[in-house]
Amino acid sequence: MIGMGARIATITEDALRGEWFYLEEEQSLDRTAMNFFVLRAGEIRVGEAAEVVGTYNIEGDRVVITFHRTIPFKTTITLSNGQSVFDPATDVLSSSTIYTLPDGSDPLRMYGSFVRRIADFPSADDVRGRLR
Repeated sequence: MIGMGARIATITEDALRGEWFYLEEEQSLDRTAMNFFVLRAGEIRVGEAAEVVGTYNIEGDRVVITFHRTIPFKTTITLSNGQSVFDPATDVLSSSTIYTLPDGSDPLRMYGSFVRRIADFPSADDVRGRLR
């Protein structure tokens, strides 16, 4: 646990880049699932699909994600680090999600986490190929 006055680490593109599972509330993690997000250079894709489904902005110790192609209403997810270190070994980010419905009703708010997807690759070239 971080003590009072401890500095929260800045999120960097290099450390954030990669594959992440999104879990809402108490949803259990299935590391074999293929419905993960690939984050790279401000864009989000789903799994191995080439289509960009959203964008993200890094804002210090948090990331704001906006989806525009996955569902018929606006989805914004804010990821928070909250730790004194953020690097490629960081495996969980807290999430707060707002679903803005087209009918103008109050937005739905959900909480959960982004969990880094760990995958085995035979070589560094395979990793670079997946992140392009």
